[in-house]
Amino acid sequence: MKCDQKHKFMRISFIFLLVLLFACGSSADHSIEEETVIEDFLICRTCGNDVSVANLAFDKYSPLALSATNHTFTETRSVLVQEVRNPLGIRFHIFLVKQASCAKIHPWTHKSTWFPGYAWKVCVCPKCHTLLGWMFEPVETATAEQSFPSNAGFYALIFQNIITEGYVNSLLMIEKVLRDNH
Repeated sequence: MKCDQKHKFMRISFIFLLVLLFACGSSADHSIEEETVIEDFLICRTCGNDVSVANLAFDKYSPLALSATNHTFTETRSVLVQEVRNPLGIRFHIFLVKQASCAKIHPWTHKSTWFPGYAWKVCVCPKCHTLLGWMFEPVETATAEQSFPSNAGFYALIFQNIITEGYVNSLLMIEKVLRDNH
C-alpha cells in the first residue's frame, strides 16, 4: 500500500514537473491558452519507472547513423529511430527526447559522439540502473557543473529499453478481457 502511494506521488510529481517545463519553455502568445495533453508515458522496460513522455520526442538526424527509419510510437506520433554503433562495434537503435529522467552521472565526454558538437554521458534509470541511453549537451556548455542537458541538449534513448505505458496497459486490458470471457 505504501509503495503504491509512493509510486502515485512520484507520477504526480513527474507530471507536475513536465507541465511546469512546458509552461516555462512556452514562447506562445499568452492570450491564447492551449492545454497540453500528455500523449503517453515512456517507461523503463525493466522496472516500469517513468522516463519521459511521448510529447517530448523530436527528430534530429545523426550524420553518423548507420540507418534511420520512422517507427509508430503512439497512436498520434511516429519517431525517427536511428541505428548507431559505438567504438566497440555494439549497435543501438535510438530516438531523441527533449527531457528524460536519468540518474546523475559524471563526467561529460567529447570522444566518439554520434552528434558532432555535442558531448555525452550515459543515461541510466534512476530506479533500476538499466542503461536507458545517453545525454547530449553542446560542447561549450558541457562543464562539470552541468549535470544534465540544458535546453540546448537532449537525450538519446535506446528504443528497445523503453516501452509506452499505453502498450503495457493494452496488454493488461487484453489479458483481463480474456479472463472475463472464460
